[in-house]
Order: sequence, then structure tokens, then C-alpha cells
Amino acid sequence: MTPAPGRQRYVDRARVAMRESILRAVEELIRDRGWEATRMADVADRAGVSRQTLYQLYGSRDALAQAYVLSETELFLGTVVDAVRGRADDPLAAIEAGLDAFLTGAADSVMVKAILQGHAGDELLPLVTTQGLPVIQVAERALTDVIAELWPQIQADDARLFAGSIVRLAISHVTAPTGTPDATVKDIVRLLTPFAVQALS
Repeated sequence: MTPAPGRQRYVDRARVAMRESILRAVEELIRDRGWEATRMADVADRAGVSRQTLYQLYGSRDALAQAYVLSETELFLGTVVDAVRGRADDPLAAIEAGLDAFLTGAADSVMVKAILQGHAGDELLPLVTTQGLPVIQVAERALTDVIAELWPQIQADDARLFAGSIVRLAISHVTAPTGTPDATVKDIVRLLTPFAVQALS
């Protein structure tokens, strides 16, 4: 029997709220003890759900980690897209603003701090590097879309290539930083400016 529309909306909202609660619990546990010391039972207890419910929603501890990483990525992307839109009148300044927003947000992220702690972040690091295709695809899509929206004169292939390059460079600098965020932003902008100028012409 199909639930009534009102009932279905309630069920959907409850499920979303439960997932948000679980991901908040993951964040708190990573901050408090690190992911490597966190069990599914710990997450269930912190979120106030049963272990059965947790496994029904995510299937495994690895899948839960992936969901958390993707959720954090989407938060970053919201900030980045807002920063880019705020400088829509100057594409090069928009690139700089977007990168700055990403790197600044990453520096404050519980997830990124866990990854950068070496062994403590070993389980999360592959989810944004060697196994990071879902994260990269989400980020590329969001950036490609905002480029197409703000600068429609850029060819679709160029927009995808540009977005993909920025995403991969930004992730590389976040997970293996070699300088300050400010210096990194300037280096990436300097590298990509010739392509951006050509694509915009």
C-alpha cells in the first residue's frame, strides 16, 4: 500500500533528519577520538539510533565514512559556489575567491584535520584521493555548472576541463599541503590563468 502524500513527506523528512543526526555523530566522534577508533555502535549511540537502523541506512562502516566525506564535500562546495558567484563580474577574481573559500574551509574542517594527522586519518584519506572519484565527480559537476551559469561563452568541454583541473589541484593541496593557503591560491591561479583567458575569449 502506497503511503498518503502527507505521510510520505513526513517519512522523507524524518529520514533526512536521521541521516543528518548520524553524520553529525560521525563528525563529533572523529573530532573526539578519530575515525580509526570509532565503531558503528559508537555512532549509533551518539546519534540515538539503533545499530540495525544504522546498518539499514548505510550498510557498512566504509559506506558510512564515504557518506560523511561526501557530506563534507558538499558543504565545502556550497561555500565555494557562493564565493564564485560573489565575483561573477571578474572571472579571474572568482577563481581566486573560490579557491580561497575551499582551502580556508578545509583548514577548519574536522575531516581534513583528521586526514592530516597521518596514521589517524589513514582510513579517510583514500576516500578523497585513490578512491576519491565520487568526491571528485560531485565537485566537478558543481563547479562546471556554476561556470556554465555565470560565463556561458565558455565551451562545455573547456568548462569541464577547467573545473576538473581546479578540483584535483585543490584536493592535492589540501591533502598534501606544501605552503600556506594564500600562497597555494596564488600558485593555482597563476597556473590556470592562461587557460581561463583563452576560454573566455
